[in-house]
Amino acid sequence: MKVFEKFKNLSDSLKKTKEALSEKITSIFSSAKLGPGDLERLEEALVLSDISFQTANEIVEGIKKRVSKFKGIENQQSPLTSDIIKSALKDEIKSKISKDFPEIKVNNQKNIFLIVGVNGVGKTTTVGKLGKYYTDRGRKAIIAACDTFRAAGKEQLEVWGDKTGIEVISGKDNQDPASVAHDAVQKLKDKDFNLLIIDTAGRLHNKKHLMEELSKIKRIISKTSGNPPDETFIVIDASLGQNSLVQVEQFKELIDISGVIITKLDGSAKGGIIIDIIHKLNLPVRFVGTGESVDKISEFSPEIFIDSLF
Repeated sequence: MKVFEKFKNLSDSLKKTKEALSEKITSIFSSAKLGPGDLERLEEALVLSDISFQTANEIVEGIKKRVSKFKGIENQQSPLTSDIIKSALKDEIKSKISKDFPEIKVNNQKNIFLIVGVNGVGKTTTVGKLGKYYTDRGRKAIIAACDTFRAAGKEQLEVWGDKTGIEVISGKDNQDPASVAHDAVQKLKDKDFNLLIIDTAGRLHNKKHLMEELSKIKRIISKTSGNPPDETFIVIDASLGQNSLVQVEQFKELIDISGVIITKLDGSAKGGIIIDIIHKLNLPVRFVGTGESVDKISEFSPEIFIDSLF
């Protein structure tokens, strides 16, 4: 597999974020020299790109340190040019998101991905896309529809199964989700499959019930397969901006999260949340949705993210 295929459409999905951020910082960097007031405007531009105030402030303070060798920034006699600030901004953001996270745990053995997230963020669609993504890369995948209480939940996954040719394991309406997970894990073990992707419910109105449900599914997976899920990915909607970070924090209270998948990034200018996910929550962004069709999903690359923004 060619490396660039892993990141197909990633740059395109960041166009709206880049345009929104570029428009703001271009006006700031239009003057030949910059002073402290311009750095305050830069911080505001970062916040408007849905980077949290805390992280935006850290970035600007980091820029000040990086350019401290240029005297005069505090007395508005700064010789700083826009190119110097842009370079420092790029380096500062890079330092926030370039973390040494482990590779996704997918190999030639039997792997299980558990997918969580609130309803309405594109979780079931993402499960279908992930199945297609790994099938195209030589994996023999199956999908488990464990959101058994949502109307048409399993039917939606079965439609994706028909689109992609991937088998979907589903139970009856209102069936215990853990029992569907058990059947799917057993099929993974007994048949010639090597990747199981499990869709789950996303109700957050009752954390206790959701915690019990997710915990039971994980216990059943561990008992049936002999190991816990290899990955537990939370799916969030880019258009919700900082509210998506709240969702991640809520789910982290309920279950161990190993990575984040961001949907609808191509239609949103709020890609700044990626910086907070990695920097504040210390979680890797694993995939991003890059469009509506079945193949519009890409692995995430910090390097491509930075290059796309600048």
